[in-house]
Amino acid sequence: MERKRKSLYYKIVSAILHLVVPRAKTVFEVPPGDEPVVFVSNHASINGPLMMTFYFSRKCRIWAIAESLDKVHTRSYAFHDVLVGDGKKSFRFWKFVAGIVKVMLPPILIYNTIAVYRDRRILETFRNSTDALKQGYDIIVFGESTERYSEYVNEIQPGFVGLGRMYYKQTGKRLRFYPVYLNKENRLISVGSPIEFDPDMDGEEFRKKTCTFIRDGIDRLGRSMKPHKIIPFLPQDWYDTYGERFEHDVAGYWHMIDTDPRFY
Repeated sequence: MERKRKSLYYKIVSAILHLVVPRAKTVFEVPPGDEPVVFVSNHASINGPLMMTFYFSRKCRIWAIAESLDKVHTRSYAFHDVLVGDGKKSFRFWKFVAGIVKVMLPPILIYNTIAVYRDRRILETFRNSTDALKQGYDIIVFGESTERYSEYVNEIQPGFVGLGRMYYKQTGKRLRFYPVYLNKENRLISVGSPIEFDPDMDGEEFRKKTCTFIRDGIDRLGRSMKPHKIIPFLPQDWYDTYGERFEHDVAGYWHMIDTDPRFY
């Protein structure tokens, strides 16, 4: 996978964020060793991607939702998913702010990321991810869905699990999946023990087993830490605004973002 050359804009923003984001220490229950793996983390709002980008101790590629990377969908994505715009009073103002995010966000995210699609292009996501794994890069996934599970983690979306079978077919190696809990207050990236791909298990059964293992692992890691401020994936105002329609309908939520007539 070809690495993009970092722009001056990226370098300036990155330097500023390094000053803002607290340095974090990575702690492993079971060190991964030299083989590439998949880390599935809680999102902790914007803190998760920033902590893993700047301070994770292994070389990696990060899954990023495609809407945050392209010029067509970024404004709608920013308005709904970042700003929770429909919960605010002034649509025009927050649409304007979303337009600023549209300009500023993609140039930051195009480095070190793999675009995640929810249509036929998902094959591109998997090809790029498998290529990265074969080149020795870990994959980082922020896999929480909109559906709440506990104060520490939401339910986990299963899409990433398919990497296990694809990687096994191409390399004969069993990919491991690690739960990760990010604790900004205590400056910790806590990595739990892994689950390994089982080629003999039914695909749907393994997806369910893996998502449950990751969800429970993140929850356990969060509960095992000393008391700290818990940062959820989505804020309460998101649930107040969109939850009744979309908490249990992730696909419907992204369809709304992709087709909102106010932005296209």
